[in-house]
Amino acid sequence: MKILKIIPYYGQWPSFMHLYLESCKANPQLDIVFVTDLPPFDNSPSNVSYFPLSLKKLKKRIEALFNLDVSNYPPYKLCDFRPAYGLIFSNLIQGYDFWGYGDNDLIYGDLSLFLKEELLRCHDILAFKKGHLQGPFTLYKNTEINNNLFKEGGHYRTVFGTSEYVSFDEFGKNVFYTKIKSLQDITSLPENNISVIALKQHLEGNLSVYTQQHVKENLSESDVIVYDKGRVYDYYTQEDYLFYHWVLEKRALWFDYPEWFKQRPEKFYITVTGFYLPDEFAKFNKLYKVRYYKGLTRWWWLKGTNFLKRRVGLPVNIDTYPKKGWVKKLS
Repeated sequence: MKILKIIPYYGQWPSFMHLYLESCKANPQLDIVFVTDLPPFDNSPSNVSYFPLSLKKLKKRIEALFNLDVSNYPPYKLCDFRPAYGLIFSNLIQGYDFWGYGDNDLIYGDLSLFLKEELLRCHDILAFKKGHLQGPFTLYKNTEINNNLFKEGGHYRTVFGTSEYVSFDEFGKNVFYTKIKSLQDITSLPENNISVIALKQHLEGNLSVYTQQHVKENLSESDVIVYDKGRVYDYYTQEDYLFYHWVLEKRALWFDYPEWFKQRPEKFYITVTGFYLPDEFAKFNKLYKVRYYKGLTRWWWLKGTNFLKRRVGLPVNIDTYPKKGWVKKLS
């Protein structure tokens, strides 16, 4: 089956783009299109394409489709519109059996282990995070019902009408995890996010939704992930993952992106302190401590600098938040 993943991207290409593209190359069954005004990234594989569209013109598309003024919306707000990509990018998904959305701060494993023909044929929506649809990777069968699913309940009008990101593409701002002990508990939640909308339709027998855990996020200090020729797996258990997403790890100052990314190596290791080539991993215990304490020193320096800036009324652009070692951009 033909699958297309749509990623609007604006600003500048990230330093880890080399690794993302290498993992795309290893999975030719998945097509990826970047909707962007940036020039195509060098040496992109044949299954990665670029659809030229400025952020301003994309906003015009959204305004025409939903009768909204989104001119002042920040780029990240586009994530709330993800469940509507089947309509917004209807020109791109023609001829595809499935369309989806996702992130590029991740690397794919061997997708053929998970995106099997039988699984795709039997489900209307697939996400690989247990219990809910996921922003980094969710697939929709290309049907009129699925492409308009986000409209169920009518909450999308409120969601699309505010410039604040409210996690409509995942599980909203409600206390989803604390309320859900069984799938049936979904029925008590408002349809202000695509997970509740889709899972309610699943419970009513209108759609078949797949949400099982096959991805890796949020590493512990003992975790080691291996990328080896298109495969992503746990170093100790050998468990394969559909992808590893460094969504949280990237906020720590000891998690760096090395220069060797540009070489697109066939094998490397990943821990909470970043990426290691095989020869670096052989000295892991030493390098781990060096990276950790170097990052921690930078964090304490930033924390002290921010304290002085606030005392004299200077702006703080990067805050030491929400825990030791982590930072967050404020502007």
